[in-house]
Amino acid sequence: LQFLYLIAGLTRPFFRAMRFVVAGATGNVGSAAVRRLASQGHEVQALTRDAASAKAADLKTLNGVQVVQADLLDSASYAAVWAGAAGALLACSNSKSQAETEMNFVDSAVAHGCPYLVKLGTVQSYTAKDSPVEYARHHAEVEAHLEVAAGGMKWTVLHPNWFMSNHAADIFGTLPLGIIAYPVQPDAKAAMVDPRDVGEVAAALLVASDPAQYHAAHMGVSGPVPVTLSELAAMYTAALGRPITAAPCTEAAWVAGAVKAGFPDWLADAVAYNFTKWTSGEMLFPTHPAVAALAPPQRTMADWVKEWAPRSPPASS
Repeated sequence: LQFLYLIAGLTRPFFRAMRFVVAGATGNVGSAAVRRLASQGHEVQALTRDAASAKAADLKTLNGVQVVQADLLDSASYAAVWAGAAGALLACSNSKSQAETEMNFVDSAVAHGCPYLVKLGTVQSYTAKDSPVEYARHHAEVEAHLEVAAGGMKWTVLHPNWFMSNHAADIFGTLPLGIIAYPVQPDAKAAMVDPRDVGEVAAALLVASDPAQYHAAHMGVSGPVPVTLSELAAMYTAALGRPITAAPCTEAAWVAGAVKAGFPDWLADAVAYNFTKWTSGEMLFPTHPAVAALAPPQRTMADWVKEWAPRSPPASS
């Protein structure tokens, strides 16, 4: 590309393709980071538990992306990906083994001389080793491990707000019934964020000219426009052309519905804690200034609804 610019008589800052490692590459955040890095001409080692999945197949079509099937608890299964790596993104989904899995990845990154790591965390206000949210306790353990085990490796933790994609449960669950049901007051606001924006923030950090300026930073990432459930219901109404109502429910009822839909009991209980924070106004935290300067989230909940609402099944009779 630099050569073509010279032929055309144009000037362009020198571009140097780099190699990055992304763990959790087929997830919503990880895949967005992979796509952004690949679009910029970088090489990506995209780690996933199942290289034969449909999501992995999509990544295989991207230039410069190598999909690697790996067990993050088995460092030998991905030892080769670290050669020449300029940085890594750790973006695993929440699980019972999350702390052990992510700490093992951190140790592997350190052992192979990875200079910079971005970790996907969760809401910072409840991330603690004694948190009532189980996955937040896992994140806190990994973050504490980073502080003592990173050595010369620089690192940053992203703390995203409630993901817009969590509302896929509306799309495929309650919209056919004409409702959205959460244990949240209809006028309570949250600054929901699209996970793709979070992935693009991670990519921007990885390619930053001096990642050391973000070392040991904990960065909140929120969406650009806070919304209420009443406003969300109105968006669905407009997109579907039929009335959708915000119907508050009890937390126990929401948890029971989530379990019925396939959530493990522990995860349904953990996720439900977000609604307490939502109601109290604590899901309105601002995006960290460095994120706002580097790669501010752009996608709104209205954008997400326009994209996803048409995929909802028809109204139930």
